[in-house]
Amino acid sequence: MDKITCFIVEDDPQALDYAHSIVSKHHQIKIIGSSDSIKESADLIKKLSPDFLILDVFLKDGNAFEFLALFEEINFKIIFTTSYAKYAVDAFKFCALDYLLKPYEEKDLCLGLEKVTKEIKSENYQLQLQTLLQNVSTTTPSKKIVLKNADAINVIDISDIIYAKSDNNYTTFLIASGKEILVSKPLKSFEKQLSNYNFLRVHQSYLINLNQISSYDKRNEEIILLHTHAIPVAQSRKKELIKYIDTLF
Repeated sequence: MDKITCFIVEDDPQALDYAHSIVSKHHQIKIIGSSDSIKESADLIKKLSPDFLILDVFLKDGNAFEFLALFEEINFKIIFTTSYAKYAVDAFKFCALDYLLKPYEEKDLCLGLEKVTKEIKSENYQLQLQTLLQNVSTTTPSKKIVLKNADAINVIDISDIIYAKSDNNYTTFLIASGKEILVSKPLKSFEKQLSNYNFLRVHQSYLINLNQISSYDKRNEEIILLHTHAIPVAQSRKKELIKYIDTLF
């Protein structure tokens, strides 16, 4: 069986040695090169065609997204590494791509290696990567999120989400088109992720897009979305919701 080939893009010598020592223990993986700069890395990778990269997000002469822009076609998988927690959360969780937050433990990189070897031939990966590049581009007019399930990888404009509904450890998203997407993650994981994009948890079971509000039914204590969808409002969330509605007038 042919070995899976790896190229490491890292400008910190200690971090490079650390990653190299971990990957070298995996006999099914062969490291075919490394570099600490954008231009040299791109030239070498185009020549060597590795199966996957371990790629530091911020390099001495630019960042990973400027680096990826140098490729007409990205035909390799990537394990991203970064020292910037907030940036990693904002950029990667929306597109369901994995990253390692430095300083990471050996077991964390080993899990990443295991995952990338399993998904080495996955075509759906390109959708996730394209979403990442769109979200970090300053010219992109809207933010997108990847919602993965057993049937498909769905790339959705955040503005098109009407609400998300909890079902134990699953979450169902209702999209403006009427489509429902079931994801095997709890609502809580999306609440934090979407809170900066005008979403509010109005009930234990519901996270709503505040931009989709049509009215508030005081009698039944329900918020109406798109004149159609009646969502219950918990007493503990009522004050915050009313405060938001007051700012609209």
